[in-house]
Amino acid sequence: MRILVVGGFESSSRRAHAINTAKMAQGFARCGHAVTLVCRRPATGTISPTLLNRDFGITAALRWVQLPNRLGQGWRFASAVLGVALAGRAELVYARSFAVPRLTTRLGILSVAESHAHVGDRSPGLLGLCRTSQHEAFGLWVTISDVLQDYYRSLGAAAHKLVTLPDAVDLEAFARPHRLPPNPYVGSRPRVVYCGHLYDYKGIPTIIEAAEGLAHLDFHLVGGLPEDVQRTRQRLAARGLTNVTLHGHRPPADVPPYLWHADVLLLPPSAHHPSARWTSPVKLGEYLASGVPVVSTSIPALRDWLTDAETRFVEPDDPLALADGIQAVLADRALAASLSEAGRQKAPTLAYRRRAERVLSHPEVAHRLARGWLRNAVAGLMPRGGSGHG
Repeated sequence: MRILVVGGFESSSRRAHAINTAKMAQGFARCGHAVTLVCRRPATGTISPTLLNRDFGITAALRWVQLPNRLGQGWRFASAVLGVALAGRAELVYARSFAVPRLTTRLGILSVAESHAHVGDRSPGLLGLCRTSQHEAFGLWVTISDVLQDYYRSLGAAAHKLVTLPDAVDLEAFARPHRLPPNPYVGSRPRVVYCGHLYDYKGIPTIIEAAEGLAHLDFHLVGGLPEDVQRTRQRLAARGLTNVTLHGHRPPADVPPYLWHADVLLLPPSAHHPSARWTSPVKLGEYLASGVPVVSTSIPALRDWLTDAETRFVEPDDPLALADGIQAVLADRALAASLSEAGRQKAPTLAYRRRAERVLSHPEVAHRLARGWLRNAVAGLMPRGGSGHG
């Protein structure tokens, strides 16, 4: 099947939504489908597919299309995407976009939307997508939390077309290998590692305060935008902390060794941010696949996806509780081994390929594909000849 995956991100972006979209495209490709991934080229110009595949950690065959940056992410972008869909005779459009599925659905192309729009968002794009979900050609709306699903339903989205799927993991990239690559860290002390953005609501202040009381351990923060790295460096300097190392942003393909060589991984989102009710961190699946024990804060969203057998839960926004959780895992080898094994068993259920399979096998998508109605609906619009995949 020919699948068009669409994200309005610039191809230079390494934010979570860009990674999620690219990895979903790879998930469909690993299911054996011909996949084209559409995004926007940055102002600096088109990036080569070879470089994009390397930086995003893409190892499956897919085609990249980078539309002009000036199109933005609205209707002009959607119109250009439609041209790609028609030229490539797309049988399914999977879009991380408000505008694209609204347009492709109107022309009878089977469309699936993914949106994590937050509770309280009443933007015209979101409201328009809610209305579009009632259309026959709209197959499914993927989101990451039942809380978000309930909100979209309250805005008029078709309830039977909403599905909750957590963010996923590229299992082939993050599953712990039998032989580890070189260690990216220096020193022999226990390594406590956080990987991701350095926003306060991700729990960074809590990590810093916990590190202050655990001077015998080395903390490593991997990731963050340059301005966030600088702000965090200033905080560390103000406290005189020397046991916290900032590694800055790393391309997704370079991240796994930072996890594999850790002794404890931290997932400490704050309970004070609204997203504590619905977040589904990309790093959750990556952590579990790594085979390293995870210490997480007990927020509702993480409780939706994890059990006490799979992580050491601690109270959120509490540096002492986080420090106690870290020490408990380091001191108890049986506990650490149990958490590690449970995480490795859980990770395959969060794989991008499985996520893609669940989208395609959902009754609202599968029965439309089986009926083949969409091919008839768009037959008059599709150009003759050529698959558009290459």
